[in-house]
Amino acid sequence: MLLSLVTVLTVAGMSLGALSLAQTVTTLSCSIGAPSVGVNQAAVLTAMGGNGTYFWSGPNMNVTNPAGSQFAVSYPDPGTYPVMVSSANQTATCNVNVVGTATAPGISCFPATQNVVLGQTATVSVTGGNGTYVWSSPDLSISNPYGSGFSASYASIGLKTLTVSSAGLVTTCSVNVLGNGVVTVPVTPSLPNTGGGFGQ
Repeated sequence: MLLSLVTVLTVAGMSLGALSLAQTVTTLSCSIGAPSVGVNQAAVLTAMGGNGTYFWSGPNMNVTNPAGSQFAVSYPDPGTYPVMVSSANQTATCNVNVVGTATAPGISCFPATQNVVLGQTATVSVTGGNGTYVWSSPDLSISNPYGSGFSASYASIGLKTLTVSSAGLVTTCSVNVLGNGVVTVPVTPSLPNTGGGFGQ
């Protein structure tokens, strides 16, 4: 009797262990926030499905690090640009349609998109408006929100948005914070989750 009981418990334990290791993988797809964007404007892509870990890549993009379910790109010339996302041995492609020239709302943030790694500083600048600027971001604790330039670093990967306003006008820049890897922008040490303006 004792031997039979032990055997049943062992088999049940193996079955439960196999079930706990099973991972649900759904069909991978991606979408773009707008049907088209102007040159040097950010297109935000969103991945769905897979296993929740995503790798973004594309022509002229040296990015193969996981960067969350959203990713931003911008291009200097009109055309159609494929952006691929991979997850759980699946690949999906979204085509970014870049048309004409960027609309000019009277205020512009440059660069529209950039890639940094964790702890690396992202630096942007703004033109237009009335020369007085206020920066904001839901991901940052900002000690100095003013100035025509802005620098920030982040402690988590994913798509981050910097918003700048002036004279009632608002524009944004997108920052892709990547995992461990190499990007072409020089690394500048700074505190995590911080941001501040400069160039007043």
